[in-house]
Amino acid sequence: MALLALYPRLSSIAFLIVSLAAWRIVLFCSFKRRSKGLPLPPGPKGEPILGHLRIIPGDNPEYYYQRLSKELGSDVLSFNVLGQPVVVLNSVQAATDLMDKRGANYCDRPRFVLFEVMGWGMTLTFLRWGPKFRVHRKILQKTFQRSSVVQYRPLQEKETRVLLEGIVKSPQDWERLLRRFATAIVMGIGFGVEINDDKDPFIQMAIDASYALGHGGAPAGTLVDFFPMIKSFPDWLVRDRSLKFARDWRWAIRQMHEVPYAVGEKQSMEASLVRTLLAERQKKLDKGEPEEMTIEDIKGAGGAVYAAGQDTTWSTLVVFVLSMVLRPDIQEKAQRMIDDVVGPGRLPTFADRPNLPYMDYIVQETLRWCPVSPVGVPHRSLQDDVYDGYFIPAGSLVYANARAMTHDERTYLFPQEFDPDRYIAQSEGGRGEPFPKGQFGFGRRVCVGQHLAEASVWIVVVSLLSVISVKRCIDPVTGKEEIPEVVLTNGLTSHPNSFKCSFVPREDRLAALRYSGSD
Repeated sequence: MALLALYPRLSSIAFLIVSLAAWRIVLFCSFKRRSKGLPLPPGPKGEPILGHLRIIPGDNPEYYYQRLSKELGSDVLSFNVLGQPVVVLNSVQAATDLMDKRGANYCDRPRFVLFEVMGWGMTLTFLRWGPKFRVHRKILQKTFQRSSVVQYRPLQEKETRVLLEGIVKSPQDWERLLRRFATAIVMGIGFGVEINDDKDPFIQMAIDASYALGHGGAPAGTLVDFFPMIKSFPDWLVRDRSLKFARDWRWAIRQMHEVPYAVGEKQSMEASLVRTLLAERQKKLDKGEPEEMTIEDIKGAGGAVYAAGQDTTWSTLVVFVLSMVLRPDIQEKAQRMIDDVVGPGRLPTFADRPNLPYMDYIVQETLRWCPVSPVGVPHRSLQDDVYDGYFIPAGSLVYANARAMTHDERTYLFPQEFDPDRYIAQSEGGRGEPFPKGQFGFGRRVCVGQHLAEASVWIVVVSLLSVISVKRCIDPVTGKEEIPEVVLTNGLTSHPNSFKCSFVPREDRLAALRYSGSD
C-alpha cells in the first residue's frame, strides 16, 4: 500500500489498463455466442488477460506464423491479443478466398493510433474504409495502373543511367546510389522535382522516413493501438517505447509530407501527381463545387507515393544485389542473354523487355525470395464470417503472411534457394512454377504502385547486369571469397543488413554507358 501511495498516477493507469483488458476479454467471450458452435481457427495456448501478447514474437513474426501453420496443419491461424482477435493467413489460397473473393468484408483497416501520432493520418495505406479511402485510391489507381505507368519509362531509363554512372565512379556508395534512384523516381512522379545528386537532402529525408516507418512497431500492434487514451499522456508518464519513438520521429514523417509538397508546388519541372491534384482542386473551387481533395489530402497522396514507392523499391534492389553475390551462375547466365539481345553499343531499354523474359524471372524471384513487406499491414473484417469450418469474428485483424506464401513448399521446390529457373515453362524443360503472389497485398488493399515498382526494378536489373558484374569480396587474410550471410531487418518493411560486395565494370560493355550518356 505504501508503494502504491508513492505512485498514485501509475497505479490508476495500471488499473485502467487491466480493466480495459478485462472488458476486451468479455467481448472476446461473446464471440462464442455468435459463432453458433463453430471454432475459431487453430492457434497456440494463450495466457489469461494477455492472450497471446507475450507469445507472438516482436521481431520477424512471419517465421513464427509459418512454422506454427505447419505444426497445426492449418493455413489459417487465430490469436487473441488483450481480447482483440487476430487472424493470420499463410497461403495464397486462403488469402485469395477471403481478401479477394470476399473483399467487401475485408476492405477495412484497424485504427492505427501509433501511426496517427507519427503523422500518417492521410496516407492511403493506413486510411480506414470509407469515402476518403475511395477518393484516394481512385486517384492513385488512375495514376499507377499498368497502362499509365508507361509514361514514366523515360524517367526510369534516365535515372538508371545516372545510377550506373554513379556506381562505376563510386562503387562503395552503391546502397546510397540505389536510394537515390528510388527517391528520384517517386520525387519526379509525385512532385515533379528532380534529384540532382546522391547527396540531395531528399535522399536523407527518405532514409529518415524509412527508419521511422520500420522501427516504430507493428501496425495496430502496439500498446497505444489497443488503448488509444494513452496517446494523450505526457512524455514523463509514457512507459511505452513505441509511443516514445513515434513522438521522437514524427518530424521525419511530417517533413516527408510537407517539404516535397512545398517544393513541387513552386518548382515543379513538369506535370506531377501533386500539381495535377492542385489544378483539379482549383477548378472545382472556381466552379463553386465542393472540393474532393483538401490540401492535407493532396499532401497525403504525395506522401503515399514517396513512402511506399521509395523504400520498397530500394529494399527490393538491395535484395537483388545480394542474390547476384550469392548466385554468380545466375548472373552470368543473365548477362549472356542480355548480350545476345542488346549488343555492345547501347544500354537496354523497355523496348527490349519482350525479348528478355529471363529478366522478368529474376525480378519475380527477387520479389519472392525476400518479400520486403513480409506480413504487410493488417486488414479488418467488417462482419462475422465462416471459412473452412472456422469462425472469424467481425473486427478481427487479418494479416496475409507473404513470407509463408512465397516460401510455400507445396508451390515452390526448394523455396529457400534463389532460382529464377523455377519459372521456366515445363515445355521448355523447367518446372513452370507460378510467379509469386502476396508481396503486394490482396483485395481492395492491393498496392496500387506494383506495376511501377516492377518496372523500376526490371530496368535497373537488366541495365546493371549489362555493364557491371556484382562480385564477392576477397578476404585479405585467407584469400577466400566472402559469402554474405542473409540477415533481414525487422519491421513493416524488411531488407538485408549491410553486406560486402564489389562492382566490377564489364570493360567491353562500358562503351554503351558512355555512348548513352552523351545523348
